[in-house]
Amino acid sequence: MRNADDYFKSGLRNNLKNYPAAVADYSKTIELNPSHSEAYLKRGTLRYKILKQYREALTDLDKVIELKPDCAPAYLHRGVVKCNLQMFDSALPDFDRAEELDPNDERVYLNRGKSKYMLKYDEKEVRLDLEKAILFGSTTAADMLKLFYRSDQDSARERITAGVNNQKKTMA
Repeated sequence: MRNADDYFKSGLRNNLKNYPAAVADYSKTIELNPSHSEAYLKRGTLRYKILKQYREALTDLDKVIELKPDCAPAYLHRGVVKCNLQMFDSALPDFDRAEELDPNDERVYLNRGKSKYMLKYDEKEVRLDLEKAILFGSTTAADMLKLFYRSDQDSARERITAGVNNQKKTMA
């Protein structure tokens, strides 16, 4: 008889090729172990990224956060799902929390910057996030800056690097 871990492992294998089967495996995992936060996370991620089932993904990601409030990817993904649902105001606190938990994830800054742009935040606010994403190597953020403000990646990187160097000098 298969247990929750067997279904979860099967979901991971199917995750690469058979998305509906992976969702079914993750669902069976959750049925057998309702506190399996990783199954909710994997199912929620598949639901929004591949299957475009945003409401269902939101429910899964809410459950991950309920079970594991320190799970940075859950906040990041929930923020992205909210953006896909045009809930930009509601996405910002998720990106903020994801940043608190994992300040080295470029996707947080990229998505928060994009959300702020959609909400018509001041250019400086948007640039701050997108330029941080560039520092982590995001070419998408550089493209967004060009698109949004006709800016280029090199000048953005130079401004941030100069700011970081100035901070280091002041702290020394």
